[in-house]
Amino acid sequence: MLALHALSAVPALGLLLVLLLSVLPRWRGRAYWAAAVLGFVLSVWHARQQLELRWPESRFNEEITLRGAIASLPELARLRDEKEQEQRIWRFRFEPEDGQALPAMRVSWYGGPEALQGGSCWQLKLRVRAPHGSLNPQGFDYEGWLYRQHLGATATVREAQPCGAASGHFALKARQAFLNRIAAVLGTRQGANLLAALSVGATGGLRDADWDVLRLTGTTHLMAISGFNLALVAGMAWWLLRWLWPLWPRAAQWQPAQRVAGVGALLLAALYAVLAGFEAPVARALFMLALALAASGLDRPLTPSRLLALAWIAVLLPDPCVVLLPGLWLSFAAVAAIFYLSSARWRREVNWRAALRIQLFLTLALAPLGLFYFHGFSLSALPVNLLAVPVFALLTPLVLLGMMPAMLSAAAAGFTLPALAWLLEQVFAGLGWCAQQGGALWWPAAPAFAALLLAALGALLLFAPARLPLQPLGLICFAPLLLQTPQPLRGALELTVLDVGQGLSVLVRTARHALLFDAGPAYEEGFDAGASVVAPYVLGLGLRELDLLLLSHGDLDHAGGVPAVRRLLRVRHELGTPGALPCRDGQRWDWDGVHFEVLHPGGENKKRNDNSCVLKIQGPFGALLPGDIEKNAERQLLLRHQDALRSEVLLAPHHGSRSSSTPEFVAAVAPQVVVFPAGWHNRFAHPRPEVVQRYGACGSKASMWLSGESGALEIFQDEAGVLRQQPWRASARHFWNARPQAQAYWREPGADCAP
Repeated sequence: MLALHALSAVPALGLLLVLLLSVLPRWRGRAYWAAAVLGFVLSVWHARQQLELRWPESRFNEEITLRGAIASLPELARLRDEKEQEQRIWRFRFEPEDGQALPAMRVSWYGGPEALQGGSCWQLKLRVRAPHGSLNPQGFDYEGWLYRQHLGATATVREAQPCGAASGHFALKARQAFLNRIAAVLGTRQGANLLAALSVGATGGLRDADWDVLRLTGTTHLMAISGFNLALVAGMAWWLLRWLWPLWPRAAQWQPAQRVAGVGALLLAALYAVLAGFEAPVARALFMLALALAASGLDRPLTPSRLLALAWIAVLLPDPCVVLLPGLWLSFAAVAAIFYLSSARWRREVNWRAALRIQLFLTLALAPLGLFYFHGFSLSALPVNLLAVPVFALLTPLVLLGMMPAMLSAAAAGFTLPALAWLLEQVFAGLGWCAQQGGALWWPAAPAFAALLLAALGALLLFAPARLPLQPLGLICFAPLLLQTPQPLRGALELTVLDVGQGLSVLVRTARHALLFDAGPAYEEGFDAGASVVAPYVLGLGLRELDLLLLSHGDLDHAGGVPAVRRLLRVRHELGTPGALPCRDGQRWDWDGVHFEVLHPGGENKKRNDNSCVLKIQGPFGALLPGDIEKNAERQLLLRHQDALRSEVLLAPHHGSRSSSTPEFVAAVAPQVVVFPAGWHNRFAHPRPEVVQRYGACGSKASMWLSGESGALEIFQDEAGVLRQQPWRASARHFWNARPQAQAYWREPGADCAP
């Protein structure tokens, strides 16, 4: 399954036939080979089904009217626009009614109703688009997320009409009833969101600041419902039934209490798993519980390794996409680590020492996975979890016991829910205090995959059986994580224009220095390019700090990601950011033989765009980064620095808008490579056709790129002195990513650069 999901294209059916035929001959390893072929064929079949249902890109923004169901718990974001007016945005999964050969869709409803219910029926007029998102090395792959969620399109609501309750979706409606009762009693207070997350797995109400607290303390696994929570529910049910059943003598004579307790625990755990959304970690715990009880009932006990393997198969067979989920790997790895540590390897010891040993091993064993998926690791996770795990072990049963009467009676809800919410708020305030004290203990890094595998092996060696003298070797295995070195440059100067949608962020590297020019957009409780794109890319290069953060100007599409960059990376110096030294004409410095000079602004301009910082870089090739300057600022540059403007690489001013890129400016720069930092099918229609045509008149060597279509674009000079451009979407895409479009303006010969 992993092999299929690593490919850039789904294999042809002929290859599947060959693989199936290869299973027929008898040979010693046929059983293992058959298992591998089964996993690959199932994955291909599943992938083809999804891709066939995808909305085609040729029908971009087509409007259709569909009747269907809201098939998820709707997530509400309340954003403020530039005029400080609040706007509601609902996001949910929409599934068309049966009989319509259309995919499930990720729908955004701007200014929707005050309340929206999961499991309700709506007739919606939708503007539909094919799956597409930013694509960068190490960055969040939105198209991959849509694929894993079985969503074949995205859409926005144009018109809507309710049509009652949708058929089916019983579990979703039950979860929605829980949330409605919580909202009716508690409103929008923080405790309501925490209670919803811990009881039915509805984490949509948690804000970015809440997730930061969980990340910094290493306690995300406690708030997201996992096998830990399900084990607590099953254990509580087993204990109650085990001691209550014998109180009825006739019942005890009919069935032994242990058997009734096991069946009751399984049924209650299954009900809780369904109400919690049946995510991969919960499914893993439920399958393991069912298998263990079945083996016990049949008097055929399973070894821990076989139990874990059977649960792994049970989770993956229905949906091969699950193999891509971080939660799956973290859940199975945690259980495997506990089995490894407790399988008769240590002498019996007191509880607190055993808990300390298990928590320490889990911290070390899961650290490589945390670094791989989240590009960082909380050094305070061990002490915080030693306190938090017992607290949540008591909280979870208490929350569930309190929710039962609350669902049966509004009067009981008015008594129990505020108390539970207050209790959760106090616990979360304690986590917040720990995050403030230990915020500096977050260790950002994205080591190479080989280093992560070696560290995982080191954790196993450190906790190997005591008779094996392997602990020193285990410590050595962690050394590559600590001795991480930056990836080597391809030449003396390298530019990467990151794909941040409708915005700008460029990383400039020399031999020993790194400069970030702008940090992309960020939206309240939404996409943050600093956290999702910029910081992961920088960390993936083996860097943990920036020598300079230069902000061209304060517009959201350039400055929104700055706070996240500061939070996740060390920034030595800043220029142009609020509180830092402003950009001014004449500022210059040299790094490793590469010259940097600020050419603008030289004075105050009425427009904020015209006050953008313009950076000229001169090394093996010249590059001009002009921010969002418009015609007036371009004229000023032509008057003061016309000779300095000529550059091989140009970021088109103001994303390629018609208010910039005058013929005189284009002729003065005469670029070989033009990059339009703009989003795919953006609402401003950047770059404008007349601007593209203007750059196309710069000679047959001019090549043009749109960051929203190319993905991250790396620009460097090779050993032969040739200026190379490497688009990430063309070189590292998976089969679920949109294909790179060979737009006509990417390479359009022209006659002259003259106005």
